[in-house]
Amino acid sequence: MNKYIVIDMGSSRISVMAVEIVDSGDTCTVRILSEESKKTDKVKYGIIDHPTMCASVIIELTRLLQNSARLSEIDKVCVSLNAKSMKHFHIRINRSLGFGKAVTEEILSDMLDECEEKFNQPGVEVFDTIPRYYELDGIKTNHPVGKKGSELSAFYNVIIGNSSIKAELGRCFERIAHIDTHKFMPLGMEALAVALLDEEEKEEGCALINFGATTTTLGIYSGGVLQYLLVVPLGGKNITKDIQELGVSEANAERLKIKKGSALRNLVQEQVRIQIPAAEAGNPPVVIDTDFLATIIEARLSEIMTPIFKAINDTPFNLKSGIVITGGGAKLNHIFEFLEENTGMEIRFGDHGEWLSEDSHHRFHDPIFAQQIGSVLLLHEYEKENQVPPPPDTNKEKPKKKPSVVQGWVNKFKDKTLILFDDDNY
Repeated sequence: MNKYIVIDMGSSRISVMAVEIVDSGDTCTVRILSEESKKTDKVKYGIIDHPTMCASVIIELTRLLQNSARLSEIDKVCVSLNAKSMKHFHIRINRSLGFGKAVTEEILSDMLDECEEKFNQPGVEVFDTIPRYYELDGIKTNHPVGKKGSELSAFYNVIIGNSSIKAELGRCFERIAHIDTHKFMPLGMEALAVALLDEEEKEEGCALINFGATTTTLGIYSGGVLQYLLVVPLGGKNITKDIQELGVSEANAERLKIKKGSALRNLVQEQVRIQIPAAEAGNPPVVIDTDFLATIIEARLSEIMTPIFKAINDTPFNLKSGIVITGGGAKLNHIFEFLEENTGMEIRFGDHGEWLSEDSHHRFHDPIFAQQIGSVLLLHEYEKENQVPPPPDTNKEKPKKKPSVVQGWVNKFKDKTLILFDDDNY
Protein backbone atom coordinates (compact mmCIF):
# COMPACT_ATOMS: atom_id res chain seq x y z
CA MET A 1 0.00 0.00 0.00
CA ASN A 2 1.54 3.34 -1.08
CA LYS A 3 0.28 5.40 1.85
CA TYR A 4 2.65 7.56 3.87
CA ILE A 5 2.76 10.13 6.67
CA VAL A 6 4.91 13.20 6.03
CA ILE A 7 5.84 15.45 8.95
CA ASP A 8 7.10 19.00 8.52
CA MET A 9 8.77 20.31 11.68
CA GLY A 10 8.73 24.01 10.88
CA SER A 11 9.70 26.94 13.07
CA SER A 12 6.18 28.36 13.03
CA ARG A 13 4.05 25.22 12.65
CA ILE A 14 4.10 21.43 12.68
CA SER A 15 2.25 19.87 9.75
CA VAL A 16 1.33 16.19 9.45
CA MET A 17 0.08 14.98 6.08
CA ALA A 18 -1.29 11.63 4.93
CA VAL A 19 -0.71 10.92 1.24
CA GLU A 20 -1.15 8.11 -1.24
CA ILE A 21 1.16 7.65 -4.22
CA VAL A 22 -0.57 6.57 -7.41
CA ASP A 23 2.21 4.97 -9.46
CA SER A 24 1.57 4.19 -13.12
CA GLY A 25 5.14 3.11 -13.82
CA ASP A 26 6.05 6.03 -16.09
CA THR A 27 4.85 8.67 -13.66
CA CYS A 28 3.57 8.96 -10.12
CA THR A 29 0.97 11.28 -8.63
CA VAL A 30 0.55 12.42 -5.04
CA ARG A 31 -2.98 12.17 -3.70
CA ILE A 32 -3.37 14.03 -0.41
CA LEU A 33 -5.73 12.17 1.90
CA SER A 34 -5.70 14.68 4.74
CA GLU A 35 -3.51 17.23 6.51
CA GLU A 36 -3.46 18.59 10.05
CA SER A 37 -1.26 21.36 11.41
CA LYS A 38 -0.75 23.39 14.55
CA LYS A 39 1.21 26.51 15.36
CA THR A 40 4.23 25.97 17.57
CA ASP A 41 7.40 27.76 18.65
CA LYS A 42 9.12 24.62 19.95
CA VAL A 43 11.28 24.14 16.82
CA LYS A 44 13.98 26.79 16.48
CA TYR A 45 16.24 27.07 13.46
CA GLY A 46 15.51 23.45 12.52
CA ILE A 47 16.29 21.98 15.95
CA ILE A 48 13.57 20.71 18.29
CA ASP A 49 13.71 22.88 21.39
CA HIS A 50 11.32 20.81 23.51
CA PRO A 51 10.99 17.13 22.45
CA THR A 52 8.15 16.34 24.88
CA MET A 53 5.93 19.20 23.76
CA CYS A 54 6.65 18.54 20.07
CA ALA A 55 5.80 14.88 20.58
CA SER A 56 2.53 15.92 22.19
CA VAL A 57 1.65 18.04 19.15
CA ILE A 58 2.53 15.21 16.73
CA ILE A 59 0.46 12.71 18.75
CA GLU A 60 -2.52 15.07 18.62
CA LEU A 61 -2.14 15.70 14.88
CA THR A 62 -1.57 12.07 13.90
CA ARG A 63 -4.64 10.96 15.87
CA LEU A 64 -6.72 13.54 14.01
CA LEU A 65 -5.13 12.43 10.76
CA GLN A 66 -5.90 8.77 11.35
CA ASN A 67 -9.56 9.67 11.74
CA SER A 68 -9.81 12.09 8.83
CA ALA A 69 -7.75 9.92 6.44
CA ARG A 70 -9.14 6.63 7.80
CA LEU A 71 -5.73 5.12 8.50
CA SER A 72 -5.75 2.05 10.74
CA GLU A 73 -2.03 2.31 11.48
CA ILE A 74 1.02 4.46 10.75
CA ASP A 75 3.97 2.48 9.43
CA LYS A 76 5.75 4.77 6.94
CA VAL A 77 6.91 8.15 8.16
CA CYS A 78 9.02 10.78 6.42
CA VAL A 79 10.64 13.79 8.14
CA SER A 80 12.93 16.08 6.13
CA LEU A 81 15.92 17.76 7.78
CA ASN A 82 16.71 21.48 7.91
CA ALA A 83 18.79 23.51 10.34
CA LYS A 84 20.83 26.69 10.48
CA SER A 85 23.94 24.71 11.54
CA MET A 86 24.11 22.79 8.25
CA LYS A 87 27.21 23.64 6.24
CA HIS A 88 28.63 22.58 2.92
CA PHE A 89 32.18 21.42 2.10
CA HIS A 90 33.97 20.33 -1.06
CA ILE A 91 36.18 17.31 -0.33
CA ARG A 92 38.62 15.46 -2.59
CA ILE A 93 39.73 11.89 -1.88
CA ASN A 94 42.60 10.29 -3.81
CA ARG A 95 43.25 6.58 -4.24
CA SER A 96 46.16 4.80 -5.92
CA LEU A 97 44.83 1.75 -7.77
CA GLY A 98 48.02 0.19 -9.06
CA PHE A 99 48.77 -0.31 -12.73
CA GLY A 100 45.71 -0.94 -14.89
CA LYS A 101 43.37 -1.95 -12.08
CA ALA A 102 39.60 -1.63 -12.61
CA VAL A 103 37.53 0.58 -10.34
CA THR A 104 35.01 -1.36 -8.24
CA GLU A 105 31.97 -0.42 -6.14
CA GLU A 106 33.95 -1.47 -3.06
CA ILE A 107 36.68 1.06 -3.86
CA LEU A 108 34.14 3.85 -4.24
CA SER A 109 32.47 2.84 -0.98
CA ASP A 110 35.82 2.92 0.86
CA MET A 111 36.58 6.37 -0.55
CA LEU A 112 33.19 7.67 0.55
CA ASP A 113 33.82 6.31 4.06
CA GLU A 114 37.22 8.01 4.12
CA CYS A 115 35.56 11.27 3.12
CA GLU A 116 33.00 11.09 5.92
CA GLU A 117 35.65 10.11 8.50
CA LYS A 118 37.21 13.56 8.04
CA PHE A 119 34.22 14.95 9.95
CA ASN A 120 34.27 12.36 12.72
CA GLN A 121 34.32 14.69 15.71
CA PRO A 122 32.08 15.33 18.74
CA GLY A 123 28.89 17.26 18.04
CA VAL A 124 29.17 16.94 14.25
CA GLU A 125 27.10 14.72 12.00
CA VAL A 126 27.34 14.11 8.25
CA PHE A 127 23.85 14.46 6.79
CA ASP A 128 24.68 13.82 3.15
CA THR A 129 27.71 13.02 1.00
CA ILE A 130 27.09 13.69 -2.67
CA PRO A 131 29.58 12.48 -5.30
CA ARG A 132 30.04 15.33 -7.78
CA TYR A 133 32.35 13.51 -10.21
CA TYR A 134 35.50 11.38 -10.44
CA GLU A 135 38.83 11.68 -12.25
CA LEU A 136 40.57 8.52 -13.45
CA ASP A 137 44.15 9.28 -14.49
CA GLY A 138 43.12 12.93 -14.84
CA ILE A 139 40.11 12.23 -17.06
CA LYS A 140 36.75 13.35 -15.67
CA THR A 141 33.99 10.73 -15.42
CA ASN A 142 30.70 10.29 -13.60
CA HIS A 143 30.71 6.49 -13.82
CA PRO A 144 34.19 5.06 -13.10
CA VAL A 145 33.15 1.52 -12.10
CA GLY A 146 34.66 -1.05 -14.47
CA LYS A 147 37.12 1.41 -15.99
CA LYS A 148 40.85 0.74 -15.62
CA GLY A 149 43.49 3.18 -14.46
CA SER A 150 46.20 3.95 -11.92
CA GLU A 151 45.03 7.02 -9.99
CA LEU A 152 41.46 7.78 -8.97
CA SER A 153 40.17 11.00 -7.41
CA ALA A 154 36.65 11.47 -6.04
CA PHE A 155 35.10 14.91 -5.57
CA TYR A 156 32.32 15.15 -2.98
CA ASN A 157 29.88 17.68 -1.62
CA VAL A 158 29.51 17.01 2.11
CA ILE A 159 26.67 18.45 4.19
CA ILE A 160 27.36 18.48 7.93
CA GLY A 161 25.51 19.90 10.91
CA ASN A 162 25.07 19.78 14.64
CA SER A 163 24.40 16.21 15.82
CA SER A 164 21.64 17.56 18.06
CA ILE A 165 19.39 17.90 14.98
CA LYS A 166 18.87 14.14 14.77
CA ALA A 167 19.31 13.58 18.49
CA GLU A 168 16.42 15.88 19.46
CA LEU A 169 14.29 14.48 16.65
CA GLY A 170 14.98 11.00 18.01
CA ARG A 171 14.00 12.05 21.55
CA CYS A 172 10.78 13.45 20.18
CA PHE A 173 9.80 10.22 18.41
CA GLU A 174 10.77 8.09 21.42
CA ARG A 175 7.79 9.70 23.14
CA ILE A 176 5.33 8.74 20.37
CA ALA A 177 4.30 5.16 21.07
CA HIS A 178 2.01 4.69 18.06
CA ILE A 179 4.78 5.58 15.57
CA ASP A 180 7.22 2.69 15.87
CA THR A 181 8.51 2.30 12.37
CA HIS A 182 11.05 3.27 9.74
CA LYS A 183 11.64 6.98 9.47
CA PHE A 184 12.99 8.36 6.20
CA MET A 185 14.96 11.60 6.64
CA PRO A 186 16.11 13.33 3.44
CA LEU A 187 17.64 16.79 3.35
CA GLY A 188 14.98 19.46 3.05
CA MET A 189 16.77 21.09 0.12
CA GLU A 190 16.92 17.81 -1.82
CA ALA A 191 13.22 17.23 -1.18
CA LEU A 192 12.43 20.69 -2.50
CA ALA A 193 14.60 20.10 -5.57
CA VAL A 194 12.72 16.90 -6.43
CA ALA A 195 9.36 18.67 -6.11
CA LEU A 196 10.29 21.90 -7.88
CA LEU A 197 13.17 21.41 -10.33
CA ASP A 198 13.35 19.38 -13.51
CA GLU A 199 16.43 17.46 -14.59
CA GLU A 200 17.41 20.05 -17.20
CA GLU A 201 17.46 22.85 -14.61
CA LYS A 202 19.62 20.82 -12.23
CA GLU A 203 21.94 19.87 -15.05
CA GLU A 204 22.33 23.33 -16.62
CA GLY A 205 22.56 25.11 -13.28
CA CYS A 206 20.10 26.98 -11.10
CA ALA A 207 19.71 28.47 -7.62
CA LEU A 208 16.86 27.29 -5.40
CA ILE A 209 15.93 29.64 -2.54
CA ASN A 210 13.60 28.59 0.26
CA PHE A 211 12.17 31.53 2.23
CA GLY A 212 11.33 30.03 5.62
CA ALA A 213 10.10 31.51 8.89
CA THR A 214 13.43 31.53 10.76
CA THR A 215 15.89 30.45 8.06
CA THR A 216 16.46 31.26 4.39
CA THR A 217 18.22 28.50 2.47
CA LEU A 218 20.09 28.53 -0.82
CA GLY A 219 20.85 25.43 -2.84
CA ILE A 220 22.94 25.70 -6.01
CA TYR A 221 22.52 22.88 -8.52
CA SER A 222 24.73 22.11 -11.49
CA GLY A 223 25.69 18.93 -13.28
CA GLY A 224 22.57 17.30 -11.88
CA VAL A 225 23.62 17.49 -8.20
CA LEU A 226 23.59 19.84 -5.24
CA GLN A 227 26.85 21.77 -5.48
CA TYR A 228 26.43 24.30 -2.68
CA LEU A 229 24.23 24.76 0.39
CA LEU A 230 23.89 27.88 2.54
CA VAL A 231 21.52 28.35 5.48
CA VAL A 232 21.03 31.92 6.72
CA PRO A 233 19.58 32.00 10.28
CA LEU A 234 17.09 34.74 9.41
CA GLY A 235 13.68 34.52 7.78
CA GLY A 236 10.17 35.88 7.48
CA LYS A 237 9.66 36.00 11.23
CA ASN A 238 12.44 38.55 11.54
CA ILE A 239 10.58 40.88 9.17
CA THR A 240 7.38 40.35 11.15
CA LYS A 241 9.17 41.16 14.42
CA ASP A 242 10.47 44.42 12.94
CA ILE A 243 6.90 45.43 12.12
CA GLN A 244 5.81 44.41 15.64
CA GLU A 245 8.21 47.00 17.02
CA LEU A 246 5.72 49.62 15.84
CA GLY A 247 3.43 48.47 18.64
CA VAL A 248 1.19 45.89 16.96
CA SER A 249 0.60 42.21 17.71
CA GLU A 250 2.48 39.43 15.87
CA ALA A 251 -0.70 38.32 14.11
CA ASN A 252 -1.46 41.83 12.83
CA ALA A 253 2.17 42.40 11.87
CA GLU A 254 2.12 39.21 9.77
CA ARG A 255 -1.16 40.16 8.07
CA LEU A 256 0.16 43.66 7.37
CA LYS A 257 3.35 42.24 5.84
CA ILE A 258 1.50 39.89 3.48
CA LYS A 259 -1.43 42.11 2.47
CA LYS A 260 0.13 45.57 2.28
CA GLY A 261 3.88 45.00 2.43
CA SER A 262 6.36 45.31 -0.44
CA ALA A 263 9.88 43.97 -0.94
CA LEU A 264 10.79 47.21 -2.74
CA ARG A 265 9.86 50.64 -1.46
CA ASN A 266 10.04 52.23 -4.91
CA LEU A 267 7.25 49.93 -6.13
CA VAL A 268 4.69 51.23 -3.63
CA GLN A 269 2.33 52.83 -6.12
CA GLU A 270 0.02 54.59 -3.70
CA GLN A 271 0.76 55.59 -0.14
CA VAL A 272 -1.98 54.46 2.21
CA ARG A 273 -2.23 55.13 5.93
CA ILE A 274 -3.36 52.01 7.80
CA GLN A 275 -4.79 52.07 11.32
CA ILE A 276 -4.17 48.93 13.40
CA PRO A 277 -5.16 48.13 17.01
CA ALA A 278 -2.24 48.49 19.42
CA ALA A 279 -0.77 45.37 20.97
CA GLU A 280 -1.09 46.90 24.45
CA ALA A 281 -4.67 47.17 25.62
CA GLY A 282 -5.71 50.76 26.26
CA ASN A 283 -3.11 52.29 23.93
CA PRO A 284 -4.30 54.31 20.91
CA PRO A 285 -4.35 52.58 17.51
CA VAL A 286 -1.09 52.45 15.55
CA VAL A 287 -1.03 54.26 12.20
CA ILE A 288 1.40 53.00 9.56
CA ASP A 289 1.78 54.20 5.98
CA THR A 290 2.64 51.70 3.26
CA ASP A 291 5.77 53.59 2.22
CA PHE A 292 7.30 53.28 5.69
CA LEU A 293 6.16 49.65 5.91
CA ALA A 294 8.02 48.86 2.68
CA THR A 295 11.12 50.61 4.05
CA ILE A 296 11.13 48.29 7.07
CA ILE A 297 10.60 45.19 4.94
CA GLU A 298 13.22 46.04 2.32
CA ALA A 299 15.87 46.83 4.94
CA ARG A 300 15.49 43.47 6.73
CA LEU A 301 15.11 41.51 3.48
CA SER A 302 18.34 43.05 2.18
CA GLU A 303 20.14 41.94 5.34
CA ILE A 304 18.77 38.39 5.00
CA MET A 305 19.68 38.12 1.34
CA THR A 306 23.16 39.71 1.39
CA PRO A 307 25.07 36.41 1.99
CA ILE A 308 22.84 34.62 -0.51
CA PHE A 309 23.43 37.22 -3.22
CA LYS A 310 27.17 37.01 -2.54
CA ALA A 311 27.11 33.20 -2.84
CA ILE A 312 25.22 33.41 -6.15
CA ASN A 313 27.57 36.09 -7.46
CA ASP A 314 30.68 34.14 -6.41
CA THR A 315 29.60 30.70 -7.62
CA PRO A 316 31.82 29.16 -10.31
CA PHE A 317 28.78 27.41 -11.80
CA ASN A 318 26.81 28.82 -14.69
CA LEU A 319 23.25 29.27 -13.44
CA LYS A 320 21.68 29.12 -16.88
CA SER A 321 18.22 28.24 -15.51
CA GLY A 322 18.12 31.21 -13.15
CA ILE A 323 16.59 31.30 -9.68
CA VAL A 324 13.64 29.29 -8.39
CA ILE A 325 11.98 30.46 -5.18
CA THR A 326 9.69 28.76 -2.69
CA GLY A 327 8.58 28.92 0.94
CA GLY A 328 6.01 31.04 2.73
CA GLY A 329 8.20 34.15 2.50
CA ALA A 330 8.25 33.87 -1.29
CA LYS A 331 4.65 35.16 -1.30
CA LEU A 332 5.84 38.65 -0.29
CA ASN A 333 4.68 41.31 -2.74
CA HIS A 334 7.29 42.29 -5.37
CA ILE A 335 9.78 39.63 -4.28
CA PHE A 336 10.41 38.81 -7.95
CA GLU A 337 11.38 42.40 -8.70
CA PHE A 338 13.59 42.55 -5.60
CA LEU A 339 15.53 39.47 -6.69
CA GLU A 340 15.78 40.56 -10.33
CA GLU A 341 17.09 43.98 -9.30
CA ASN A 342 19.80 42.43 -7.11
CA THR A 343 20.88 39.54 -9.35
CA GLY A 344 19.89 40.41 -12.91
CA MET A 345 18.75 36.80 -13.28
CA GLU A 346 15.51 35.21 -14.43
CA ILE A 347 13.22 34.31 -11.51
CA ARG A 348 10.41 31.80 -11.38
CA PHE A 349 8.13 30.57 -8.63
CA GLY A 350 8.59 26.88 -7.76
CA ASP A 351 5.44 24.88 -8.42
CA HIS A 352 4.92 21.36 -7.08
CA GLY A 353 1.38 21.24 -8.46
CA GLU A 354 2.31 18.93 -11.34
CA TRP A 355 2.82 16.13 -8.82
CA LEU A 356 -0.62 16.54 -7.21
CA SER A 357 -3.69 14.59 -8.25
CA GLU A 358 -6.45 16.50 -10.03
CA ASP A 359 -8.78 16.24 -7.04
CA SER A 360 -6.28 17.99 -4.72
CA HIS A 361 -7.67 20.99 -2.87
CA HIS A 362 -6.21 24.27 -4.14
CA ARG A 363 -4.67 25.04 -0.72
CA PHE A 364 -2.17 22.21 -1.17
CA HIS A 365 -0.59 24.15 -4.05
CA ASP A 366 0.75 26.57 -1.42
CA PRO A 367 4.59 26.52 -1.36
CA ILE A 368 4.61 25.62 2.34
CA PHE A 369 3.72 22.05 1.26
CA ALA A 370 6.44 21.66 -1.40
CA GLN A 371 8.99 20.09 0.94
CA GLN A 372 6.51 17.49 2.17
CA ILE A 373 5.59 16.54 -1.40
CA GLY A 374 9.25 16.15 -2.37
CA SER A 375 10.00 14.11 0.74
CA VAL A 376 7.29 11.56 0.07
CA LEU A 377 8.31 11.25 -3.58
CA LEU A 378 11.83 10.37 -2.43
CA LEU A 379 10.53 7.86 0.12
CA HIS A 380 8.32 6.16 -2.47
CA GLU A 381 11.14 5.84 -5.00
CA TYR A 382 13.51 4.62 -2.30
CA GLU A 383 11.08 1.83 -1.46
CA LYS A 384 10.72 0.88 -5.11
CA GLU A 385 14.49 0.70 -5.51
CA ASN A 386 15.01 -1.46 -2.43
CA GLN A 387 12.02 -3.79 -2.33
CA VAL A 388 12.21 -7.51 -3.14
CA PRO A 389 10.88 -7.94 -6.70
CA PRO A 390 7.67 -9.97 -7.04
CA PRO A 391 7.82 -13.38 -8.75
CA PRO A 392 7.55 -13.09 -12.53
CA ASP A 393 4.17 -13.60 -14.17
CA THR A 394 4.85 -16.05 -16.98
CA ASN A 395 1.36 -15.63 -18.41
CA LYS A 396 1.57 -11.91 -18.97
CA GLU A 397 4.22 -9.74 -20.54
CA LYS A 398 4.76 -6.70 -18.36
CA PRO A 399 5.48 -3.32 -19.96
CA LYS A 400 8.92 -1.82 -19.38
CA LYS A 401 8.99 1.09 -17.00
CA LYS A 402 10.71 4.32 -17.88
CA PRO A 403 12.88 5.86 -15.15
CA SER A 404 11.21 8.85 -13.54
CA VAL A 405 12.84 12.14 -12.57
CA VAL A 406 12.77 11.08 -8.91
CA GLN A 407 14.17 7.65 -9.69
CA GLY A 408 17.23 9.30 -11.24
CA TRP A 409 17.83 11.16 -7.96
CA VAL A 410 17.50 7.98 -5.92
CA ASN A 411 19.85 6.05 -8.19
CA LYS A 412 22.54 8.70 -7.63
CA PHE A 413 22.28 8.85 -3.85
CA LYS A 414 20.57 5.66 -2.68
CA ASP A 415 23.61 4.48 -0.69
CA LYS A 416 23.49 7.60 1.44
CA THR A 417 19.72 7.55 1.62
CA LEU A 418 19.93 4.02 3.00
CA ILE A 419 21.98 5.33 5.91
CA LEU A 420 19.39 8.01 6.65
CA PHE A 421 16.57 5.49 6.41
CA ASP A 422 18.09 2.85 8.70
CA ASP A 423 16.54 2.97 12.20
CA ASP A 424 19.92 2.11 13.73
CA ASN A 425 21.23 5.44 12.48
CA TYR A 426 18.20 7.44 13.55
